[in-house]
Amino acid sequence: MEEIQKTLKALSHEPGVYLYKNDEGTVIYVGKARDLSRRVKQYFTKRQDKDEKTKRLVSDIRAIETIPTTSEFDALLLEAKLIRKFLPKYNVISRDDKSPLYVVITLSEALPQLFLIRKSEIASYSTNKQNAIYGPFQSGFALRGLLRQLRSIVPYCTQKQRTGKPCFYTHLGLCQPCPSVIVHLVDAEQKEKAALYRKNMLRLKALFDGKVRWLANEYEKEMRGYADREQFELASMVKQRLNLLNSLSAHRYDPQVFIEQGAADIYEEELSDLQKHLSRFYPTLTTLTRIECFDISNLYGQQAVGSMVVLVSGKPENREYRKFRIKTVRGISDVSMMEEVLTRRLRHTEWSYPQFILIDGGKPQVAAAREVLRKANITIPMAGLAKREEEIIIPSHDEFITLRLPLSGRAIKVLMRIRDEAHRFAITYHRLLRSKAFITK
Repeated sequence: MEEIQKTLKALSHEPGVYLYKNDEGTVIYVGKARDLSRRVKQYFTKRQDKDEKTKRLVSDIRAIETIPTTSEFDALLLEAKLIRKFLPKYNVISRDDKSPLYVVITLSEALPQLFLIRKSEIASYSTNKQNAIYGPFQSGFALRGLLRQLRSIVPYCTQKQRTGKPCFYTHLGLCQPCPSVIVHLVDAEQKEKAALYRKNMLRLKALFDGKVRWLANEYEKEMRGYADREQFELASMVKQRLNLLNSLSAHRYDPQVFIEQGAADIYEEELSDLQKHLSRFYPTLTTLTRIECFDISNLYGQQAVGSMVVLVSGKPENREYRKFRIKTVRGISDVSMMEEVLTRRLRHTEWSYPQFILIDGGKPQVAAAREVLRKANITIPMAGLAKREEEIIIPSHDEFITLRLPLSGRAIKVLMRIRDEAHRFAITYHRLLRSKAFITK
């Protein structure tokens, strides 16, 4: 138990997969977590509401292994891969005594379908090698939530009967083209629409295979093609899907990468790519060990707050996060609020200074941050990230340089990940203050 306590203290707050082993070193349970430290420690609390299965599991644990990933989705895919590999004793039966779920994409059909199936149904689909089967997934709730997200990125149909009428999701833009309509088309039009729908299903398969960079590249080429042909409405639709693909997480990888390579190496590659791009504007920027990002959150100037989040070697360092309640600014002025937050941060010389500062915002926010650094006589490379087009705004003398990096590349993912984390941290604090204000009224 002493070794387990040491492991618990060393756990990170990253997403990932945890493996529990017995005294023989056999893997007896595999789970995934958004926050490894928080999730694993829950098993070892003295709560009285644990079910019998969990109590038996905890009593059998002699060692804990964790595999950090860069996103929760990667963890979900890796969990399924490891359960299939190890067949752990306590993963065999889920809490509701049903076998775990699998995803099947029936690529053997001209118009493939997506089903959720149980283990007993696998045989009827696995006989045809064209069909793609993924799983097992322990949490039906997490899996269905994932599928809802993926549908906004790659439209697909779940309607069982194909009557010739478009399904409900067609009207929401989440099923395009609809197979129910395709089967009643004829000749060349049917062939064209069927090929388009099949391409969507192959893209969905790519997501489950972890080939997110490939899909992002496909969408970027498609978007540029529509824009070159001045089909701006279609280009905008593809851009929206690309944005959703990127916001699903900062980055996705084939889950096998985390076994063979490890998250630390992936973070290092991302930072190296980012440093290469930034060094064109900041030649002295040779390392990105510490990055800080700042964001503002308020509602019409009320309960205004700022956040500072930190990446150390590419990983979120939660203990270094800081939140600021705006004190000097009245009314709506994100620029003035950003000035206050960054000024207050720089006064804390006991906090390590970063090699790079990222501001959530465009030219006005970047200009304000640059002025704060100038007044403090501190030189730190910095940039802004404008959310609308994911443009990097770099101050240069009295001008600004707009840098556009490939949305499928690794460098932009670092900036998007820390920007999104800063936004999450700021809005969480803002909502807390709003709820307190509401209660005291």
